[in-house]
Amino acid sequence: MRDSNFMDPNYLALYEEALRYDKVGDVYTSVKLLKKVTRIIPEWPEGFAALGRIYHRRREWKPAFHYWKKTVALDADDREAWWHLGLAAVALGRMRVGSTVWTKFGFERVALDHPLSLELAGDKGYEILWMQPLDAARARLLSIPHPDSGLLYRDLVLYDRRQQCGNNIVNQRRTAVYPYLDRLKRSPFQTFSCLVHTSDEAIINRLELLCFEAGLGFEVWSNAARTTHLNRSRATKSEKDSFPEYYNDLVPKPDTGTALVALAAIHPAEVERVLNAWQIITLANFSDLRSYRGKA
Repeated sequence: MRDSNFMDPNYLALYEEALRYDKVGDVYTSVKLLKKVTRIIPEWPEGFAALGRIYHRRREWKPAFHYWKKTVALDADDREAWWHLGLAAVALGRMRVGSTVWTKFGFERVALDHPLSLELAGDKGYEILWMQPLDAARARLLSIPHPDSGLLYRDLVLYDRRQQCGNNIVNQRRTAVYPYLDRLKRSPFQTFSCLVHTSDEAIINRLELLCFEAGLGFEVWSNAARTTHLNRSRATKSEKDSFPEYYNDLVPKPDTGTALVALAAIHPAEVERVLNAWQIITLANFSDLRSYRGKA
């Protein structure tokens, strides 16, 4: 059997070449070379770990699980490999494996009594959402995400509990922010938005209460923590005029006496019913009601 401390430098060069291909975006060639490395030197865990990282990054959980499992079989002390194996297991619904991994990291019992923040990062910017953790890797979205994010209110998502990426301070309370990994189950809710013609906090809070009582999601998008822009070509004139920071470069929002709010409901009629009731109760008005069905 080959000495585990020995590695033919030719294959080390092959491994390094594979990493270079991956770095420049040629994943196909990188994977091909790494698989060759693992065939020729099957007792070396780094080749399997590199494949695990690639498939983890691509959110291809079945091959990620396979290669992380190979990695920990060869190196049981590789904590990063164990953690990534657990994430892939949860994504595949293999909760027993996930629970075993959480125990190794002291996450078998995590606090579930308070919402946490989730960072949704992409090429066009980032967005900070509220989520209700269900365990050390799964959470339910409490915010109404930006329509272009592909996510929906009440989606079941996978997040990385070990990679805290910041803190979100709201009402003088510090909340940990964790990175979003993937959607595990799509919510039946649709996303809607409208302009409410008031900046009175009490009147807007009344709309939020009506949404809560009707089982709808609600969020004031004017206050949302995001740098992502809505699509300017699809915006109405009043939306552009009232909220230029959503459709142009980020600038301070002027006091226009309006607010851009989002609602989440399973059926459009639920949104119209709540907004009409709110109008009757408060004598306030709204406009530019729109649905983002099909965006997520």
